[in-house]
Amino acid sequence: MVKLLHTGFTRLRKNKLFWILTAFSIGLALFVVYTQYRSMKNYGDTIEAEQLMLNYATVIGVVIAIFTSLFLGVEYSDGAIRNKISVGHRRIHIYVSNFVIITVTSLFSYMVFTAVVSFIGIPLFGAITIPISKLLMLLGCIFVTIVAYSSIFTFIAMAIQNKAVTATVSIMLAFSLMMAALTCLKILQTQEYTPITSIRNGEIVTEKIKNPKYPSEMEKEIYQAFLNLNPAGQMFQLAGRTAPDLKVLPVYSLGIFLVFTASGIVLFHKKDLK
Repeated sequence: MVKLLHTGFTRLRKNKLFWILTAFSIGLALFVVYTQYRSMKNYGDTIEAEQLMLNYATVIGVVIAIFTSLFLGVEYSDGAIRNKISVGHRRIHIYVSNFVIITVTSLFSYMVFTAVVSFIGIPLFGAITIPISKLLMLLGCIFVTIVAYSSIFTFIAMAIQNKAVTATVSIMLAFSLMMAALTCLKILQTQEYTPITSIRNGEIVTEKIKNPKYPSEMEKEIYQAFLNLNPAGQMFQLAGRTAPDLKVLPVYSLGIFLVFTASGIVLFHKKDLK
């Protein structure tokens, strides 16, 4: 296991994809700070540095999907997995080592983004406006959700031997999770009453009518559960600071991690390597 991790991280350091991911994280952070600084100067907008740190969480699932599918996709195509097994490495160790590498890389990407935003954004936009304990809790939840994301895309990459298919499935799933999360959020944010403006006796009258699309309490609970179960849903809630209970989200992420990692290990153990 230690040898697999050492070999994997050595390969990672020499991998162009890893450095592209790092450059992307830095470039995105600089772009976000620049655009928000212009907005502040031109329109007088109030910018919160901590919000910029959290925003990357909403798209990092797609980033992890792309990196995992391309980085692990070559494990089958270049015969690396067969070679690891032929020299005596256990399949469970191969799977877990790959998961660890993907998770560490994904966390590193987010931390690089956060560090750049912090070092440049705080001097430009001012100090953090929320309690540090709250910010650390939000970031901690994001890190746990990144682990859940990594378990999902590692599962896909180790289950499918074709790199192109792996990339397609992973990216489509990442975007599907985002769309599903946005749909749930839209329903949960539906207003109970809709304002209607009319003219009566020459006067403008505004009244509120019941919105027929307003969800019931049971529907709200169902959609909230789906939102919590979806890693993208967790990220949108964390970035928007709208999660009803932060302590619940890591539990869902832990469940995702356990299900996909255990299933992946079992499937990979039984897999017939061609």
